[in-house]
Amino acid sequence: MLQADFAWLNFDTEFTRPNQEATRSFVIDDEPTSASRRTANTRAEGFLLIQAQDVGNSSTEEGDAITHRLLINGRHLPSFDMVDREGWNLWMDRIPEDFLVRGTNRLTIRRRAVDRFRVANVMVQWRERPVTGNPSIDPVLTQAES
Repeated sequence: MLQADFAWLNFDTEFTRPNQEATRSFVIDDEPTSASRRTANTRAEGFLLIQAQDVGNSSTEEGDAITHRLLINGRHLPSFDMVDREGWNLWMDRIPEDFLVRGTNRLTIRRRAVDRFRVANVMVQWRERPVTGNPSIDPVLTQAES
């Protein structure tokens, strides 16, 4: 049976220096699994909500936007990571399949533009499939052994 789980990560960090980054860790006890319906074009393992203030961006000489990066376990999330907005905002981004692992995971926020912004909290949500043979989470195994 699948179950949903989440991690609340407090960053409380103001990003002001070039290429500044902050990382927080969270643990997934079981095997992460797809949170998407079978018919979905884009598969996802979960999503995150990021609470940030005064996020901006800048651009290259060619006019391409330089945005801040969200990385999970060192891998950049493929979609637009943080929205360019003044004031406090809540932004959601999907986590593609195979980004999360059983055990310790790391979420990194990397400043790339020239603005100053603050990140308060991030909530990471995922679905997981219990690993069979673990009596703390497998009630059938627990009943059979007692």
